[in-house]
Amino acid sequence: MRSAIIFFILGLAGAASAADGYRAPRTPDGVPDLQGLWSNSSLTQLERPDELKSLVPSEADAKAYEKAHIGKPPSDPEDTVGGLQSEWWDWDDGFARIRGQARTSWIVSPADGKVPFTAESKALHKARHQRRKVDFDNPEGRSQDERCLSTDAAGPPLQNGGYNDNFQFVQTRDRLAIMAEYMHDVRIVRLGATQHLAPSLRQRMGDSIGRWEGETLVIETTNFAPEEVEDPKGNPASDQKVVERITRISPTALYYEFSVSNPAVFVQTWKGEMILHPTKGPIYEFACHEGNYAMEGMLRGGQRQAAAEAAAPSPAPPAKPAGQ
Repeated sequence: MRSAIIFFILGLAGAASAADGYRAPRTPDGVPDLQGLWSNSSLTQLERPDELKSLVPSEADAKAYEKAHIGKPPSDPEDTVGGLQSEWWDWDDGFARIRGQARTSWIVSPADGKVPFTAESKALHKARHQRRKVDFDNPEGRSQDERCLSTDAAGPPLQNGGYNDNFQFVQTRDRLAIMAEYMHDVRIVRLGATQHLAPSLRQRMGDSIGRWEGETLVIETTNFAPEEVEDPKGNPASDQKVVERITRISPTALYYEFSVSNPAVFVQTWKGEMILHPTKGPIYEFACHEGNYAMEGMLRGGQRQAAAEAAAPSPAPPAKPAGQ
C-alpha cells in the first residue's frame, strides 16, 4: 500500500510539472507532438545496484558514486583493445534526475528497486543463465541479443544498457513508432485503437494500443509472445500487461511512467519512471546481423569442444590399495 501511495504521489508530481505553464507543441491533428530523437543515457538503469540502498540518494552519496563510475564502464578481466568493454560504452553521464533528485533505478516500486520475480521465475532465470555458460553448440541456446534478434531497449517498458541509448519517435494520426538505436527494434503503437488483437495473435513486443488523456499518451500492451513472458509454468498465453504514460513536460524532457503486471511471473505489479532528453543524433544503424562473427566463432568452438570431450578416453578406475 505504501509503495502504491508513493507512486501515486510521484505521478501527480509529474503531471503537475507538465501543467506549470508549458504546452507541448501540437501535431496537425491537435495532439501533443512527441516526435524527435530522445535519450535515456545515464548511470541509472532499470534495477538498483546492490550497493545502493535507496531510490533517492543524498547529493553527497550521488556525487561519490558518480565520481567512482563516470567514465569507468564495467570491468572485464578479458578486455582487449577494440572489445566491447573498452570502446563501446557511453558511460559519461551521471544519475538521471527527476524533479531535481538523483535516481538509483528506474523502478520505484517495489522499494528495493528490483524486478519482483516469483521464486519459480528466479529459478528459471538461474537455470537458463547456468545453461548459457556451457551451451555453445547451437544458436537456440544463446540469448536473443547474442543472436541479433532483439533486446529490451524498445520495451515495453523502455530501457537503457550503457550504449546506443537513443530512440526515435515518429508520430502520425493513428500510429506512434518507437525505434531503439540499440538492435534497431521498432515498436508500433496503434493510436486510437480500443481493442487488442485476438488472444491467439502474439508478438515479440506485444500489441500496443494508445489513447490520449489530456497531455499524456497512455499505452497499454498485451499479447506478448511466450518467449518474452517466460512464464515458469509454460503457459503460452500468460497474461502480462504493461501500461506506459508519456508526457512532454518541457521542450527538453519527456516524462515516462510504466507499470508491469503478470501474476504468473511477478509477485506484484512493478512500476517505474524515467526522463528522456533530446539528443542531436543521428540514429546510427546497429548492423548486428551483418557483423555477428562472434556467433559463428562461439558455435564452432562449442561444437569442437563437445567433439573433443566425446572423443576423450574414459578415465581409468582408481587402483585398489595393496592387499585388497
